[in-house]
Amino acid sequence: MIARILNAWKSQQQRLTYVTVSLILLTILKFGHATHWSFGMGSQEPATDAPQSSAAPAAPAAPPMDDVAEKSGEIRLASDVADQVGIRIEPVTRRKIRHTLTVNGVTGYDQDRLAQLSVRVPGHVWRVQKKVGEVIRHGDCLAIIDAVQVGEAKTEFLQAVVSMELKAKTLERLKRVANEVAERSLRQAEAEEREARLRLLSSQQKLINLGLPIKLEEMISCTDSELAARIRTIGLPPEVVAMLDPQTTTANLIPLTAPFDGIVIGRAATVGEIVSPESTQFVVADIDRMWITVEVRKEHAGLVRIGQSIDFLADGASASVVGTIDWISTELNEATRTLSVRASVPNPVLEEGPHTSNRRLLKANTFGIGKIVLRETPHAVAVPTPSVQFDGKKYFVFVRTPSGFARRDVRLGPAEEGFTEIQEGLADGEVVVSGGSHVLKAELLMIASQ
Repeated sequence: MIARILNAWKSQQQRLTYVTVSLILLTILKFGHATHWSFGMGSQEPATDAPQSSAAPAAPAAPPMDDVAEKSGEIRLASDVADQVGIRIEPVTRRKIRHTLTVNGVTGYDQDRLAQLSVRVPGHVWRVQKKVGEVIRHGDCLAIIDAVQVGEAKTEFLQAVVSMELKAKTLERLKRVANEVAERSLRQAEAEEREARLRLLSSQQKLINLGLPIKLEEMISCTDSELAARIRTIGLPPEVVAMLDPQTTTANLIPLTAPFDGIVIGRAATVGEIVSPESTQFVVADIDRMWITVEVRKEHAGLVRIGQSIDFLADGASASVVGTIDWISTELNEATRTLSVRASVPNPVLEEGPHTSNRRLLKANTFGIGKIVLRETPHAVAVPTPSVQFDGKKYFVFVRTPSGFARRDVRLGPAEEGFTEIQEGLADGEVVVSGGSHVLKAELLMIASQ
């Protein structure tokens, strides 16, 4: 029995030693923390004849205790002491403060000025006039297509012109001898002339539908050779027409033109390639204006209105742009649970040149930060943002008094450009602490703990 007890004691001896040492260390740590590790020696006065060490410089003298006091939330602090601890003061100011909502967004092309262009009839690419990145103007030729249907439409128009002229002359001749011919012949000539005129108008409309500008009064006054030459090259750029051989050039050519001023941002057309109306050959966009689409969190959706101003700064941009909200989605995004809001903004030119697309402030598909202006106060009471402190329950500032500084609870408005609006608690003419207010806050906390 005694042997079993000795064996148990030996097996637990190491554990008991560890526990004992841990308790001793914890006791020393707690006692040292309570006495600031002075162990009762801090109150002893050093001997007057003790030698002073020349290696340890004397610590700077603390401010006199009678310079700092607290009474009803006020701290008495001499001016020279305030300067020493870095306290700066500024008067309350009036300035324009905007209440803004910060949102994330992305730039994009104006969808009302973005076009995916295709040919109007099947054919093959005869020549490509523009490439990606080139600036274009309304009516510029982007490419020239060789299409059989175009040649057929031109031939039909020429035949209609000849038939119309013939029927018109026949009717005119019969009218001159109306008394000598049967009335039936005259009425038949009038019907044929009318039918020829309608056929001519129909063939003209077919060419217009193909995008070929044609005017009857100009065509009818031409000779046969002039009419054939004009119809063959109608719609083609003058510089291209000057290079063509009128004897061998096909009449099947039709231009693909730009619908508005802008820039080519996409091209699929290649010389010799077969194309059809179902395939996009060019993508052009007007980059004078861009769309900004921002995402508003659902809890803020009720604050946004059409007509509100938005200030947007794209990533990497040297300046922000300002626009007006013109569209608000009627549904939340299923994935992000946010509300899409759009504004149209100008896209300033940074540098004039032949290729202005490379010198614009905004690029499509660029992320950025937007600020929607919810409210704007032209003459708000404002203080520097570092003046405002928070004690966990209330916001407050320190106001200059004749004897020092006093805490003043305030109700905050929005903050902008380093200033915070004070909606309640301050008046014009008062002076607040703009720098070093954390020192006064720490002093209040220390006094309150005593």
